[in-house]
Amino acid sequence: MTLSIVIIYLSVCMLLGFAGKLRTKSSEDYALAGRKMPAWMATLSIAATLVGSGVTVGVGELAYSVGISSILYPTILGICLFFSMWLAAARFRKSLKYTIPEMLEDYYGSHARIIVAIIGIIIFIPPTAAQFLVAGMILSTLTGISQGLAISIAAFVIIAYVMIGGMWAIGYTDAFQMLFIYLGLTLLAIFSIIKFGGYGTILAQLPAGHSSWSAIGPIRLTAYLGVLLMFGFISQAWLQKSAAVETPAKAKWSGLIAGLLIFPVGFLAVFAGLIARITLPEINPAMAVPKVMLTVFPPVIGGIFLAAVIAACMSCADSWIHSSATVFVRDIYQRYINPRASDQRVFGYSVLVCLLYGVLAWLLALTARQEIIMLVLLFIAPGALFIGPLLAAWFSPRKLKKGIGSAIILVVAMLGILLSLKRPFLWGVHPAFSTTIIAYVLTALGLLLPWTSYQSQRPRQIGKSTSTVS
Repeated sequence: MTLSIVIIYLSVCMLLGFAGKLRTKSSEDYALAGRKMPAWMATLSIAATLVGSGVTVGVGELAYSVGISSILYPTILGICLFFSMWLAAARFRKSLKYTIPEMLEDYYGSHARIIVAIIGIIIFIPPTAAQFLVAGMILSTLTGISQGLAISIAAFVIIAYVMIGGMWAIGYTDAFQMLFIYLGLTLLAIFSIIKFGGYGTILAQLPAGHSSWSAIGPIRLTAYLGVLLMFGFISQAWLQKSAAVETPAKAKWSGLIAGLLIFPVGFLAVFAGLIARITLPEINPAMAVPKVMLTVFPPVIGGIFLAAVIAACMSCADSWIHSSATVFVRDIYQRYINPRASDQRVFGYSVLVCLLYGVLAWLLALTARQEIIMLVLLFIAPGALFIGPLLAAWFSPRKLKKGIGSAIILVVAMLGILLSLKRPFLWGVHPAFSTTIIAYVLTALGLLLPWTSYQSQRPRQIGKSTSTVS
């Protein structure tokens, strides 16, 4: 019964991919759903892009290992998504841009665009691999086939429907997946309370230390805070959904509501991990959520929940593959290699790059050994490269000169890479945190120094003058 539910679920996702293909006639349809995506679909899709293996199986793994402090991860991510969308969603939709690097070129020139494009493509390979890995782990547990084969099957399904239908396929499948995630987690909560009692009853049965809020440790905590401080979801995968919505106002509200949808998912994933710790104390923590669903709950509930976890993995992976392909095609291929490419050629290259990017993530998934959440955050530090200059361009009365802005972007990118490779981490904190602090400090210095910045020109009030301040 459990396996049948998962097979039916994967089949429906493929059918939704073909449904997306019916609405995809041009490269704009493939990248942005023709900017006609309904707000409700964008809301579910933006939320689903965050609720991946990290917020489901990863949080369950963490809850199994360290206890209640694991709730900090989804809580901080939900807050981050809310404020990221509040700051950026409407602005990005109003700009009519396809990508963040494209927008940054307006502020800081072509060097900034190519640097942000290359780093943006690289940093999402490990998170995409994490989604393939977790989906494969679950399929392997259900079927008994090798984990490598299961990862390959999961990767094939995800890559296939993204290639087939682009943004419309992602919108349809993400909306379906988010509904499935909530169904699975709601049933989990109901049966957990019936079988094990309330939250207090579960906490009383945990090992010593699992009730401590400090058990999560400084590396994990500073990683999460780093994502929050860099407004980590002012990122291509999320803002591309905002660009696909019909109006800027709808883009903003879609993002804000999506942020609120994250909190219940994280709480219920922690619940599953704690139950696994009580009932299955000797298993691999990474398998806590799948194992507890298969051994403790009825097959139908277990099947729905595990299909929901696979849904979470797919909804992240599809968006990261698609958004990275969009960045490559728009910011590298069209900008530097073939500016006069026909719409059909752009369409074809978009599909091809989705395939190649998916294959890279699949190869990494076959060899990955990290904790799931830390694999998701493996190269997140360089993602702080543009946040300081971008916020300065949007909000500061003084502006960075183009060369200075692109120089800050390059320096932060290089520091993020170097700090990510160093072991142990410098100062005992995750490089996402230290890199983000450095990014803001460099931006602040650039704005304060008169030879690296200038006062922006603003129109005078209407009725006084139509000229601008010089």
